[in-house]
Amino acid sequence: MSQVRQVVVLLALLLASMFACAQELPAGWRQALPSEVEDEARQDSPTRYTKAEGDFNGDGISDIAHVLKSTRFSGEALWVWLSEPSGGHRWIQIEQIKWPKEYSSVGLAMAIATQEPGVVTYACFDSARECDFRPPKGRPKLKLRDTSLVYFKPESAASLYFWSNKHSRFLRVWLSD
Repeated sequence: MSQVRQVVVLLALLLASMFACAQELPAGWRQALPSEVEDEARQDSPTRYTKAEGDFNGDGISDIAHVLKSTRFSGEALWVWLSEPSGGHRWIQIEQIKWPKEYSSVGLAMAIATQEPGVVTYACFDSARECDFRPPKGRPKLKLRDTSLVYFKPESAASLYFWSNKHSRFLRVWLSD
């Protein structure tokens, strides 16, 4: 077999394996259109802050998070394609925003990025009655064992979702208001 033909066969196999591994999006959801992520604050990210990858649950397998638009109503949601202990992946919806019908053609409001393991200063857990937004030096700290998701409104409020093995779900802390 000629070298050119070998390269073509290898490329075909590579492309086939990439498409075989690609996950289908959850029913009723789609990727944002370029016109929905043209906000200036998104331009420094190749994914426009709509996709993040990391091992969110600490099992050694890569997971993928997306901010997706609904095809059934006016809104968006944060979804994670999370690896399962038994093998495979499943979709988990972490957060959803519904807008009034008159806002059906607006761009994405929220964005995502990864937070690497380490110590993070936060203001409060999602269920807290009050948050501590004083300077970071005096705030509580959280030690992250795994990659986590920063969920934020560009140039505005930010929170962090991290996987809790104890609760078998994502928990949320607020980083800023």
